[in-house]
Amino acid sequence: MILIACANVTEVRVPTARLGTWFGPGSSSGQVRFSQAAPQGPTEITVSLKNLQSLAGGYHVHILPIIVGSSDPCSNANILGHFNPLAWNTSSSPSPGVGTVDQYEIGDISGKFGMLTGQNNFDAMYMDPNMPLTGPYSIMGRSVVVHYTNGSRCGCALVGLVQ
Repeated sequence: MILIACANVTEVRVPTARLGTWFGPGSSSGQVRFSQAAPQGPTEITVSLKNLQSLAGGYHVHILPIIVGSSDPCSNANILGHFNPLAWNTSSSPSPGVGTVDQYEIGDISGKFGMLTGQNNFDAMYMDPNMPLTGPYSIMGRSVVVHYTNGSRCGCALVGLVQ
């Protein structure tokens, strides 16, 4: 018996995201890049932050994108709080960098992988299966905030699609 089958071959495009222009009172700069090798695969997070001056604490994906032209683009009124679409109870999260990625808010980068405390320049790469770039819980089009050690906002940038 001979079987012949036909199928359409469809290219699967997997997005890559990176941060845009930094806003806010801090003087830090740098880049955070997010990429996936497959649509349902883990997200590779590549972090390269400069001039933190040992003032930074946590960093997170926040709910809304940056409002360009706002007098305070990083404010809670503009970008709201941490991206937490599953309403994770943060009081049950372990200390930063101690637990597994499913024990923190989707957007809690420093909770999952550790704080920026005491760093001037910081470079790292992480794999996160719980930070998707597509679907209802996607971080695409949101913002990343670097906080000072006291929790106030040092700087923020848009998570934008790389063309």
